[in-house]
Amino acid sequence: MEATKASVIDKIIDGLKKAANELEEFQLQFSLGKAETKDVYEKVKKEFNGYLHEAKLHLDSAKDLAKEKSQQLQAAFETLQLQLALGKADTKDIFDDQMKRITMALNELETLIRRNETADEYFTKLELEIEKFKIKLDILKLRYKLNKMDAANEFEIKKEEFMKKLSGIKDRFEKKEKVAENKWEHLKSDITEAYSAMKKVFVK
Repeated sequence: MEATKASVIDKIIDGLKKAANELEEFQLQFSLGKAETKDVYEKVKKEFNGYLHEAKLHLDSAKDLAKEKSQQLQAAFETLQLQLALGKADTKDIFDDQMKRITMALNELETLIRRNETADEYFTKLELEIEKFKIKLDILKLRYKLNKMDAANEFEIKKEEFMKKLSGIKDRFEKKEKVAENKWEHLKSDITEAYSAMKKVFVK
């Protein structure tokens, strides 16, 4: 059992580290001037929409999920996918409008996931994917607004601070696992803190 718990903690921490690396690479596209914001925005929406399609398939096969909650989650997935499929954001006004609609749909889906008492490792992974997507949207929003990114040295300092914070969060995870019965519920506040710390690396 202890090995399983350690494995769960390691997967969460590894997932956060991989997410930070992916976001760093995403941000690098802009600093090198390799991509236009609106094109990257369309790519990000398309990729996340594809991930949501896979998540819906997983939801269909989740036998321990109550029918009513399953229907609510399915509806939230579909609402979000509908917003992601909106036309190309050729102007800042269209971009801002789409961002508002997508953010509302994301928040609704996140609320349902967090209320789900049968949340498992897959739902934790889904939450991480949502957080990554939200940070990418924030980076894009900054790009539209400021047309610039943080200086490289400032970014490296923030990333190093994030990795140290992850180490501290992992220690807290391990201490809590020794006394807590539910291995997901009691980790949520620490996971939320980790998401917040990761966002600060990439978005001021």
